[in-house]
Amino acid sequence: METSGKRARVICNPNSGGGDYDPQSVKAELDQFDIEWIKTSQSGEACKLAREYKGGLLIVIGGDGTVNEVVNGLGQAGFPEDVTLAILPTGTGNDLAATLAVPEDPDLAEDAIRKGRVRKLDAARVRSEGKKEKFFINVATGGFGAAASGENDESMKSTWGKLSYLRATLEAARKFDARDTLLTLDGEERRIQAVNIVVGNCRYAGGGWLAAPVANPEDGLLDVVVIEPLGMKSMLGLAPAAFAEYDYLGTEGVFHARARSIRVYTEPEGLEFTADGEVIGDEPARFDIVPGALKVIVGDEYIAEPGG
Repeated sequence: METSGKRARVICNPNSGGGDYDPQSVKAELDQFDIEWIKTSQSGEACKLAREYKGGLLIVIGGDGTVNEVVNGLGQAGFPEDVTLAILPTGTGNDLAATLAVPEDPDLAEDAIRKGRVRKLDAARVRSEGKKEKFFINVATGGFGAAASGENDESMKSTWGKLSYLRATLEAARKFDARDTLLTLDGEERRIQAVNIVVGNCRYAGGGWLAAPVANPEDGLLDVVVIEPLGMKSMLGLAPAAFAEYDYLGTEGVFHARARSIRVYTEPEGLEFTADGEVIGDEPARFDIVPGALKVIVGDEYIAEPGG
């Protein structure tokens, strides 16, 4: 990507570790850009700042929640072709950065931006009861995965770090009842019992959980991964395997499929879905792919197709 003399807006969330970044240092490291630096002070501000931005590089300094806000802002603006997204990850989990192979080390992440390796990634649109249209680029979860996001508070994160979500997941799975679920995948219906449902465009959630192990953010499809009722013994084996980046999709009690459009309806009560820890609404929910929606800077080791 030719970057010399181009403009860039930095959206910095100081509450997710972004406050450790020195604006003057970043401007010096990325001196090929004319940088406008904006520090957020409240929820929703990053979304607005992204929605109104035109014609340049948009750098997010923050965690997955901040990136999710920015993606929603860009989605509300119709994913403008003249905006390229870049990430300097400072959150606890940094799950999108893991798929994009953007290092957490600040110097290496800044180096990735300087190199400017750009890929055009898909995004996802979700419509659900009680919430207006939302967008995400990473992973949405419903079931014990979403419940774990609620239990994984800042106190747990500060104590357990990246292991906090594993601990919260096992606790949530122990208490979560299975739901009778109707999945509609590109018009084909499938009934299944579920304790957790993942809709993934990228691969990681919850600080390193391999939620959608083979998701490809450039293939024009969403991955759905359903965990059926397993019993606690099996769950105790499956959860650590997911955190160890083991492809568990062939495991008994795990259903996997790909589709352009996914509708989820469960009984006796609906599932609350989250994307990157942000609540996106109750179901019935419909997820649709937005192919090639967004230009994103990726790291040297990024591959679209796992194992490819």
